[in-house]
Amino acid sequence: MENKKTEEVKNKFRENKRKVESGELVGLPWIELFPRLGEYIPVIPPATPIMITANSGVGKSKAWVGMILISLYLLRKKYPDKKIKIRFLISLLEDTEDEFITRLYSAILLLKYNIRVDGLELNSQRKNPLSKEIDERLDDVQKEIDELLSEHCEITDSIYHPTGLYKWGRAISNKLGTHHYKEVDFVDDKGKTYKQKVYSHYEPNDPEEQVIWIVDNLNNLAQETSSGTLLTDRQTINKWTRTYTRLQITKHWKWSVVNILQQASDSESPLYNNRGELIIERCKPSLAGLGNSKECQRDHLIVFGLFSPDRYGVKSYKEFNITRLGDNFKSFIILKSNISICNVEVPMYFDGVASIFKELPLLPKMKKEEAEKEYKAIEDKKINLQIK
Repeated sequence: MENKKTEEVKNKFRENKRKVESGELVGLPWIELFPRLGEYIPVIPPATPIMITANSGVGKSKAWVGMILISLYLLRKKYPDKKIKIRFLISLLEDTEDEFITRLYSAILLLKYNIRVDGLELNSQRKNPLSKEIDERLDDVQKEIDELLSEHCEITDSIYHPTGLYKWGRAISNKLGTHHYKEVDFVDDKGKTYKQKVYSHYEPNDPEEQVIWIVDNLNNLAQETSSGTLLTDRQTINKWTRTYTRLQITKHWKWSVVNILQQASDSESPLYNNRGELIIERCKPSLAGLGNSKECQRDHLIVFGLFSPDRYGVKSYKEFNITRLGDNFKSFIILKSNISICNVEVPMYFDGVASIFKELPLLPKMKKEEAEKEYKAIEDKKINLQIK
C-alpha cells in the first residue's frame, strides 16, 4: 500500500534532481562560494537548527553576516538569471539595526568597488569627514542593500524574550503560509472521550522559498518567567533552543534557525602545559565550552566554531604563518554535524572591516614563491574581493 508521505519525499528527490540538471540552484549552496567547506556542508539545509559559537570579539556576528547573508548577495550577482528564493528573519539581541546596516555598507563597498571602509569612517568619526569618492557611491550601495533587505529580510532589534521572539516569528509565518490543526480524540480520567484541536502542519505559500532565522546572540536573551518563577539564563536559552527552535520552528515550519552563542568566559583564558607551552586545542571553541548553557548544543544538528589563533599570539597554525596573516586568518570549524563528518577545519581569509569571509588558498602546500605573493597581498591589504 502506497504511503502518501513516502511518495511526497520521493517526489522531492526527483524534483531537486530535475532542478539541478536544468541549471537551477537548490537552497543556498555554500559549495558555490566555499568549495572546501562545501565538501562537507554543501548547502545551508532547510528545516535545520544551526549554531555558530566563538570566543568574544572573534567575529561571531560578522560570521553570519559574511557567510550567510552576504552569500545570498554574492550568489545573486553570480547567477542573475537564477531564482534564489531565500528569506531572512534577523533578531538582533546585541547590535542595533543601524550597526547591522552599517556593516552591509562596508561589505558592499568592498565587494562592488574594492573600497575598504569601516563604520567610524562612514560616520565621519575619524580625523577627516567621509571622502567624496565614497560619498558618491552611497546611493548606489543603498540600492543594493534595499534590494537585499526589502525583498528578502525582516529585522527586529528590540525583542529579547524567547516567547516574544517566537510570537514575532509566528506573526511573520502567518503572512508566509498557513498553520493547520486537526481534531484528535482524547480520553479523560473517567473514560469519557472528547475531541481537541492539535497542531497538524504548516503550509507555506511558496514551498520553494527557504526561510533562515538568525538570532544574535543567545547570551543576551532576557530571562523569562514560568509559572511565577524567574527562569535562569540557562533555562531561558534552553527554552528558545528546545521548545521553539527545535520542536516548533525547524520541525514543523521547516525553517532553518541560526543561533549565535558565545563561549563561556572561563574557556577563553589561554592554558599552558608544564613546559609553559600554549595548549592550542584548549583555546579553540568547543561544545563543552558553550556559554550559559552547554546542553543547548543537543538541540542543534550543526554547530560551527570560529577560531582566531592570532588572539593567543600563535605564530604558526596548521602550517599557516599567523605572524604574517594576523587577524585575517580564521579557522571555521565543524564542531558537530548530523549530515556530514565533524571536527573539520577550513582556513578562511577574514576582512573584519567588511565582514567578508573567503577560503584561503592552501598556502602550506604551495610553492614558496606563490605562497609569498599571497602572504604579501594579505599583508598589504591588496586581496581583491571585488565582484564584476
